Amino acid sequence: MKTHQLIEIENVKNANRVLKNLLERTRTEIVGLGLFYGKAGLGKSRWAWKTAFENQYIYLRLESNANTKDFLKALLTKLQRSTNPYSDIKGTQNEIYNQILDILQSDQNITIFVDEIEYGFHNRKILATIRDFIDQSLSTFVLVGMEQAKDKLKAMHRHYFDRCNSFMEFRELNFQDTEKLFKGVCEVTVDSEILKYVFKQSNGTMRSMNKYIEALERIGKRLKKNELSFEEIKDIITKVEG
Repeated sequence: MKTHQLIEIENVKNANRVLKNLLERTRTEIVGLGLFYGKAGLGKSRWAWKTAFENQYIYLRLESNANTKDFLKALLTKLQRSTNPYSDIKGTQNEIYNQILDILQSDQNITIFVDEIEYGFHNRKILATIRDFIDQSLSTFVLVGMEQAKDKLKAMHRHYFDRCNSFMEFRELNFQDTEKLFKGVCEVTVDSEILKYVFKQSNGTMRSMNKYIEALERIGKRLKKNELSFEEIKDIITKVEG
C-alpha cells in the first residue's frame, strides 16, 4: 500500500479548504482556533499528521492520562525540536507555559495540531491553556476529535466555543472517494465489482477500506497477479473477512 500519499478525497479537500481559510484570517481580529471532527476511521488523524508533517507544523496527540503540565512539556518539546532537539524540559508549569508563550508570540505563523482533543474534555485546564495561548498570541491551533467534539465543546464552554471560528466535519466516504483511494494507494488494479463490494462492506470508512486494500494486495501476491476481478477473489475475500 502506498501509505505516503494523502489522497484528495472529499474530506481531505474540504479540510484543506477550511484550514486555508483559518490560516489566511485577519490574525489581529480573529483568533486562530479550528475544530475538525467526525466518526472514527474516516482519516482525521492521518490528514492531521500528514498535513502537519508536510508543512512543518506542530502535531501533538493528547494522551488519555495527561495533565496540564504533561501537555505543556510535550508542546514545548515539539516547539524546541528544530533548534534544540535534546533539550531537557524543566521548570514549574507556569515557567514552561511562559516559555511556550514567548515562542508563540515571536512567530505568528506557528500552527499547532492537537489530536484526540476529547481527552481535553476530561481535563478542562488543558482546554483553558489552549484558550489562553490563542488569546495571547496570533498562532493557530487546530483541534481534531471525534464526532461529538463540537457538541461537547459547545456544552462545556460557550465562550470557548465562540472563539472557534472554523469547523469541519469528516463524513463517510462516497463511491467516488473509494475509487480515488484505490487508484491512489492500492498496488493491484481491481475491477468495478470489487470497488462496489468494498464500498458496501466498509460503510464508507477509510480504516475498513484500507484493511480490504491490504487483503487484496496479499491476494494479488499469492495469485501472482497485478489485476484482480471480483469473480476470481470473491471466495477468498469472504474467508479474509471471516
